[in-house]
Amino acid sequence: MSYYAMLPWVRSFSYFRALGEVVVFHEPINPRGANFQQCLTAAKEAGYDDVVTELQRMQDNHQYWVEYALEQLNTVQQVATRFDGLEVHSWLDDELVRSTSGQLRSKLTAMQQAVSPESFSTRATDAEPQQSELVRDGESIEHLI
Repeated sequence: MSYYAMLPWVRSFSYFRALGEVVVFHEPINPRGANFQQCLTAAKEAGYDDVVTELQRMQDNHQYWVEYALEQLNTVQQVATRFDGLEVHSWLDDELVRSTSGQLRSKLTAMQQAVSPESFSTRATDAEPQQSELVRDGESIEHLI
């Protein structure tokens, strides 16, 4: 993933760390949710045609959405490793997990079942191994799909 593709996450995580946050919750957009339609409508009204095209492609092509969601999960987890003490707890849609198989499905299931590390939890706040990138920097996610 290019630096420019990661830049929005780097900026966001920088702000979160500056605020003293240690846990960030992340969920890739889900084209089946009501808020998806709100995003699509808002993008249309604002004249963001490229965003509209991308959102409609996710809505119309299930495999495209799966690949998008997996890239999102991986990118966010990778960027988080650059911020000492910041953890990302990814929330996965059941349909995303069902759309995968083998090792990838096992990894996603573990992510889905992981307990978030807030300080009020009874578990230690060390990063959950289940909440980590799907592939390392420089590797392609394609071989998992």
